Amino acid sequence: MRVLSYGLVLIAFLWTSTGCDTFDFDSIQPIDAVDANLAITDLNSAQIARAGIYDALQMANAFDGYLASWQFFSDESDWSGTFPTREEFDIFSVSPSNATLSAFFSNYYFTTNTANTFIDALNRVSGDEALTDEVRASLEGEARFARALMYFYVTQGWTDAPLVLTPTLDANSPDLNAAASPQSAIYAQIEEDLNFAAGNIIDGNTLGMSSAAANALLARVQLYQGKWQEAYNTAVKVLGDDFDLTAFPYLSDRLFTIDYNGADGNSFAFFYAPSSLNGRYTIHPSDTLIGTYEDGDLRFAQSIAFSSEGPYSLKYDDFATATGSQTNPILVIRHAEVALIAAEAAAELGNFDDADNWINMVRARAGLDDVELDGDNFEDAILKERFVELAQEGGHRLWDLRRRGLALDAFGPLGYDDCDDRWPFPQREIDRNPNLMQNSSCLGG
Repeated sequence: MRVLSYGLVLIAFLWTSTGCDTFDFDSIQPIDAVDANLAITDLNSAQIARAGIYDALQMANAFDGYLASWQFFSDESDWSGTFPTREEFDIFSVSPSNATLSAFFSNYYFTTNTANTFIDALNRVSGDEALTDEVRASLEGEARFARALMYFYVTQGWTDAPLVLTPTLDANSPDLNAAASPQSAIYAQIEEDLNFAAGNIIDGNTLGMSSAAANALLARVQLYQGKWQEAYNTAVKVLGDDFDLTAFPYLSDRLFTIDYNGADGNSFAFFYAPSSLNGRYTIHPSDTLIGTYEDGDLRFAQSIAFSSEGPYSLKYDDFATATGSQTNPILVIRHAEVALIAAEAAAELGNFDDADNWINMVRARAGLDDVELDGDNFEDAILKERFVELAQEGGHRLWDLRRRGLALDAFGPLGYDDCDDRWPFPQREIDRNPNLMQNSSCLGG
């Protein structure tokens, strides 16, 4: 993995923190990178350097390829653009030379390396009494949260993949040419990182992360592995016994987002919007997604609109600003997803009363009647609810049907086959890393 970072990126500070007033951003002159061991010498510099982690998260998610790749590679969204690299995802024929694939693969590992570098440098600091063990662990928790999120994306795309936990600082770094680790090992590391983050993050003193968000992501990862009781317990820990989703308007129930501002933005609205709204309209909701909404579902009008070119997404609606300066956040995880995690886990455990409670909380907010789950219908009902609730927020549709073993049945008529359960590694990574074997013998189709 030759994704080299010779320091912590310190540009593009985020302004989403309740803890930013603990140090003076204006006193710092932004630079491209600095040697990590020189950059972090005390609490003040450590707090400043962690902004590089959030900036790396922005970079890993800021381009339409992050969203479009997952959504094209399912029945959620359709390609309507001109980029052939995007079309490969839409027709289930992603080649190792695909530039979009290479870009976000590299971005994921750049971010994990930024987190690894930060953790290593942070743990070398001594002599500052203000950098207590509790504060140090909280800062490390933020880095581990970011690393866990990136490895979650990696294993959804490639299943087995290199798992690097030490800084890659130069050509002599020991993990530079890491072989792929099994998905079980990646999940185990994700769980370890999220448990650490949940147990050590000091809420209100981060740039956006929280212990609840770490537990929410942990519940997702446990669910994906079929750890039903653990997923249920973790989800309920996040929600609490008296949680009421209807108290949160749709899409406001945010546990963690990746935020942007006009000076440090994205291009999501540009790629999702029709030309009448100054967009490129390269990605749009599929007929399958549109047809999945029930009559009277309040989420529909808040998620999808129509123009002369066809349907378009409203989840990225910063249409007024220029390309590259749009401010729509990435909705990483919301309370509604956690409620649906609890519903699915409870149903798998045979606890249908609790499962009904959690899924119907989501449906009530959407203006829909209650459903009654049982052993025959719960899988279809919960997957349907997840499809419309989490539509176009990430790769949920693809991830859900893959983990339930239903991707081939659902996407097969569109061209998906047994070769498509994982993507190929970018060819440049295969060429550079003698220990990385290609994922599949049926590449590009």
